[in-house]
Amino acid sequence: MTATVSTFALVQPELALVEEALAATARTEDPIVAPILSLVLPGSGKRLRPALALLAARLGRYPGETAIHMAVGVELLHAASLVHDDVVDETDRRRGEATLFTRVGNAVAVLVGDYLFSQSAARCVATGDLRVIGLFAETLGSMARGQIEEASRESDAHLSLTREAYYQTIWAKTASLFVLACQGGAILSRIPEPQVQALRTYGEKLGLAFQVVDDILDFVGDERALGKPVGSDLRQGVITLPVIYLRDELKDGAFRRTFEQRAVEELVQLVRESEAVERCRAEAAALARESREVLRALDPSPCRDALEALTHYVVHRLR
Repeated sequence: MTATVSTFALVQPELALVEEALAATARTEDPIVAPILSLVLPGSGKRLRPALALLAARLGRYPGETAIHMAVGVELLHAASLVHDDVVDETDRRRGEATLFTRVGNAVAVLVGDYLFSQSAARCVATGDLRVIGLFAETLGSMARGQIEEASRESDAHLSLTREAYYQTIWAKTASLFVLACQGGAILSRIPEPQVQALRTYGEKLGLAFQVVDDILDFVGDERALGKPVGSDLRQGVITLPVIYLRDELKDGAFRRTFEQRAVEELVQLVRESEAVERCRAEAAALARESREVLRALDPSPCRDALEALTHYVVHRLR
């Protein structure tokens, strides 16, 4: 957390306004919705995505309140996607706390997620920028498509899922939201179009690196820091890059036998002892490096330095 606090110093006043807006969203006058929203908002996340939107918005002509709308919209979209993901994946805990659907049931949780999506859309519309609104719609479609792809995979996904299909899914579920934050903020700042496209690529590569690191941490992370058991994705049948690389490394059906016996602890240990983790680390580092390189298209500034620092933070969460 220390790294993000120092990196976010440039936009800390704006992030405080984002927190206030999230809290205000939870304080709806509806006597049924308000107590439920208080379980989700303002939350305990690091606010990486709204910080990215705010930093991008500062690269050119800072758009003031419009940037706050953008940042809040991005975070509400993230919150809504987490609520829906937990329902689909039947996840019991997130960041050490019981998930919303375990507290209020599937039906209510889905509807709360829908409400958060609507509030996110309202914030993006409040920017008054048709291009940002179109980007929001594109992102929402990508995220839904990614969740559908993952949820509809056959039971033999542990044997058939390719590296390419994995990256396609995490682009849709995770990186697309980073793109919305970075490109959306850049659009609002009115920087030249080549720089806007550089921010889109930056967000894409950073989002992919972020998810690969998350998937590594599912095997090597500390359970107290993760707020969930190690190997949670495996328990839910979600196949990630470390599993794909372990599968390719093991011979003579050993992976199939272990997986089909649902020996999660054994598979976690196998991943830790294999080359899978180091291969994934190398890919995450390469993606972070690519995201840094595209920042060269931007004029030197403290905001560019902060964006560069975030590429190091994303990878060093592993340390």
